[in-house]
Amino acid sequence: MDELYRIYETAEADDPAFLLQQDRDGYAGRSDGALEMVGVDPAGRAVSYAVDAGILDAGVATNLEEREPTAQDVAAIENADLIISTGCVGYVTEISLERLLQASLDSRPWMAHFVLRMFDFGAAEEMLSQHGYVTEKLQGLFPQRRFASTEEQQHVLDNLSRLGIDATGAEETGWYLAELHVARPEAVAKSLPLNEILKDNSLHTA
Repeated sequence: MDELYRIYETAEADDPAFLLQQDRDGYAGRSDGALEMVGVDPAGRAVSYAVDAGILDAGVATNLEEREPTAQDVAAIENADLIISTGCVGYVTEISLERLLQASLDSRPWMAHFVLRMFDFGAAEEMLSQHGYVTEKLQGLFPQRRFASTEEQQHVLDNLSRLGIDATGAEETGWYLAELHVARPEAVAKSLPLNEILKDNSLHTA
């Protein structure tokens, strides 16, 4: 966060053209040339900025909870290899996830969803099962961000308590924490166990 503050609290922070060029320069050359990133979010200005700055290769600004993707949207997101969400589930539901999946059924993408512990992934898991997917939850908790206020933290702690989830040593330390749900086609899940993929990789968990 200190680095972000240094970048965006400059004297030119109120100059959109300066900020855009700064981000273009900052993100230039950082990505894998073979990797194409497409962002999906209802916030049109945020999506447009990310594309203009080179953070995303393409973007779709739509609310998939309320409407089907247009033909133009589908052209941007179809045949994905991996669909990722971080802190989205709970605010978006299996409706959005299914619409994303349907646009890429030919490629049978893997999915990786970081789900805050106060939200249930059950309905999404059931939807994925109907499409022939197996969902596995990795062990461990993944820090998302610090609580913005004591009021926000107390709200989350109250929700967790009502769900019977123990926040001791977890959210009580001041962080939103998520669980990682990985969904893959059944045949892939059986032939390529997650523990084989991850045994040589280090995941940062709480």
